[in-house]
Amino acid sequence: MKPFVFRHGTGKWPEGETLLHVYAIPDLARDRELGELVAGCRTALAEYPLTFVEDRWLHITISQITDAFGTGYSASSRAELASALSADLAGFGTFELTIGSCLAQSSVVMFDVHPDERIGALGSAVHATIGRVRGEAALGYNAGVPHMSLAYANGVADNADIQRDLRRVRPGHAVMRISSVFLVEVTVSAAAKTVTWSPIAEIPLD
Repeated sequence: MKPFVFRHGTGKWPEGETLLHVYAIPDLARDRELGELVAGCRTALAEYPLTFVEDRWLHITISQITDAFGTGYSASSRAELASALSADLAGFGTFELTIGSCLAQSSVVMFDVHPDERIGALGSAVHATIGRVRGEAALGYNAGVPHMSLAYANGVADNADIQRDLRRVRPGHAVMRISSVFLVEVTVSAAAKTVTWSPIAEIPLD
């Protein structure tokens, strides 16, 4: 495992810039077993060189919007995008995901997310709306296989050791219910290995 690098589209995220994203954000007060799973994995990995994502910043990335940094989005542009997402996602419907197992990757510890069908359909719908409102330049980021990051590497560690300790956390899976997504303005710190955000709009799915 090596230190994590935050990405903007296909390149490095410039220090000091913000980017708009659409996130699915867990409600750990509602999904208590997920909160227990997260806490158990943090405890298991406490001795490794990792920066853990705080509960309030846990998220599944649905889309990163790449046509402009946050400073390039006026209040009216943000409102237009939020309105379009709300209209297009109305009636999509609440659904459940299984979070886990927790996996050690090259520079991040993440929870796998499945099944793929509904989260994939949600990503496609969000992608289509962003492309219609903001154009192809806004679609320069591929979120890859859905996941929820637990920790970012800030040093070097053996993935096999991390994965061994993660397998001892039982149960290794929990349910996350998704009833809305959030349009947010995201800030990252390359040095601190943190992701934080300011909310723009909550987009209900029902």
